[in-house]
Amino acid sequence: MNAPLTYVEGVAEGLALEAAAFAAQGAVTCLWSPGRRALVCPASLRLKPGFETAKRNSATRGWPLHLRPTGGGAVPQGPGVLNLALAFTADRTFSIEDGYRLITRIIQNAIPAGWATGATPNSFCDGAWNLSLNGRKVVGTAQRIRPVGNGQRRILAHALILVEGDLAAGAAAVDAFHRDLSLGPIDAGVHTTLDRAIPSQREPMNTLAASLNEIAQRDILRASQHLGRRAA
Repeated sequence: MNAPLTYVEGVAEGLALEAAAFAAQGAVTCLWSPGRRALVCPASLRLKPGFETAKRNSATRGWPLHLRPTGGGAVPQGPGVLNLALAFTADRTFSIEDGYRLITRIIQNAIPAGWATGATPNSFCDGAWNLSLNGRKVVGTAQRIRPVGNGQRRILAHALILVEGDLAAGAAAVDAFHRDLSLGPIDAGVHTTLDRAIPSQREPMNTLAASLNEIAQRDILRASQHLGRRAA
C-alpha cells in the first residue's frame, strides 16, 4: 500500500485503493494516477435534482462519473493527474484544519515553489485549501473523517495535483456537468499544471511521487506522535 506510485487503468481502481487505506489501521500513504479520463464528485451530489441525467450526459461526452466519500466538488481525472491520499488515526483534538495543514505542507515541502493557499474562483472543486502558483490552481484538497471509538477518528486527506497535460478538456467536462446541475461555471484559465508553472523543476511523475511518499510517511508519523503526547 505504501509503494510510491500506482498507475491504475481506471478511476474506480484508484478510489478502491483509497477506500482500502481508509479501512486499514495505522498510517497509510496512497499515490495513484489513472490511465483513463473520468469525472469524480462527492456522493452528496446525488441528492441534487437532475443528478442521474447529468451523470448520463457526462458519460455520453466521454467523461464517466464516479462518486467519492470525501467532500469538495467535481474534478477531472486522467493521465497527468497525481492523487495523494493520507489515511491515519488521530484523537478528537485533531481538527479538519490540521488535516488540511498536514497534506498541503507535505506538498509544499516536496515541491518547493511560491505556493499560495486559498480559494480560486471559478476553479473546479474550489476551496480555502487550494494550492496555487502565480494565481492559478494546481492542487485541490478534500477530507473524510470517521469516528473509530475511544476518542479516536480515522482521517482520509486527499489532494489532486495537476502535474501535466491539457486542462481545457477536463475543465470543460466539469463545466458541462455543472450546467446540468445548475451549479457555477468553471474556467480552465484559472488552473495550471506543475510542468507549466515551474518548468525548471519539471520531474517525472514517479520521481515526484517518491518525494511525496517519503515526506508524507515521515510527517504522518510525527503528527501521530505529537497527538499521542498531547492526549497523554
